[in-house]
Amino acid sequence: MPTLRHVLTAVTALTVLLMAGCGGNNDRPMTPSSPTPSPTLVTASAYILPDAVSQGDRAFGDEPIVIYKSERLRWVNADTLTHVIVADSANATDLRKTDDLPPNGGEQSFIMNKLGTTRIHCAIHPNMTGTLIVRER
Repeated sequence: MPTLRHVLTAVTALTVLLMAGCGGNNDRPMTPSSPTPSPTLVTASAYILPDAVSQGDRAFGDEPIVIYKSERLRWVNADTLTHVIVADSANATDLRKTDDLPPNGGEQSFIMNKLGTTRIHCAIHPNMTGTLIVRER
C-alpha cells in the first residue's frame, strides 16, 4: 500500500509535468508572432519625354538610364505619341522590347536581373536613342 510520502511525490511530479505542458503563466495569453515582411521591390521609372521624337538622343533624358540588379524598370510614356522601346543588344540586359506604350501615361515594367549595357531606341521613331545600364548595387 502506498505511503503518504509516495502519494505526495507522485502528486508533486504530476503537478510539475502539468505546469510544464501548459507553458506556465495562464494569466497572459501568448502574443502571436508577426509575419516576416516580404522585401520591397524597388521600382525605377524611366520616362519617354514629351516631344521625344524631336529630342533625338535626349528622348529619354540627357543621361543614361541606370538601374540596379533586381529592381523593376518601369517605362512611362509622357509623350503624345505611341512608342516601342527596343534594346540594340537584345541579350545585354533583360530588356528586349516593350509592347506599344500608348501616349500620355502608357507604361510597362520589367524586373532587371541581367547586368549589362545597351543602346536603346524607339522602333517607331528610330532617331530616339539612349543608353540603358544595369549594374550591381
